[in-house]
Amino acid sequence: MNRFTPGRLFKSRGRPYQILGTKDHWTRDGRYVEMIRYQSVCAETGCERTFRALSTKSRIRKGQLNKRCELHHAPGIPVPIKKVRKKRPKARLKKPTAAALLRARRERAVQRAILAVQRVQRPSYLD
Repeated sequence: MNRFTPGRLFKSRGRPYQILGTKDHWTRDGRYVEMIRYQSVCAETGCERTFRALSTKSRIRKGQLNKRCELHHAPGIPVPIKKVRKKRPKARLKKPTAAALLRARRERAVQRAILAVQRVQRPSYLD
């Protein structure tokens, strides 16, 4: 699936964005760059304006996106980011006790001895 298809919703650093489409752009040195149009809601508290912006694919991947509308645009001043809640780790497996390890070792030795007898060999514990 193309990551930059129009209509796709994504989140970057907790802020929702929607991709509107692409725009062809040629740089001054003649290189072709595909710009991505996106829209979002202004991050300034109390401002509910929806703004549209352009960015390159690499800047979107790096999370370097505009977060405020043209009215509140403030380069270099970070937007307060909601702290992401850490997921609880799943139940840890307990370490086997020494008795359980010894029991498992004995059981493996018995299984090896049974296999040796079945192969008409002398069991290793008789050596």
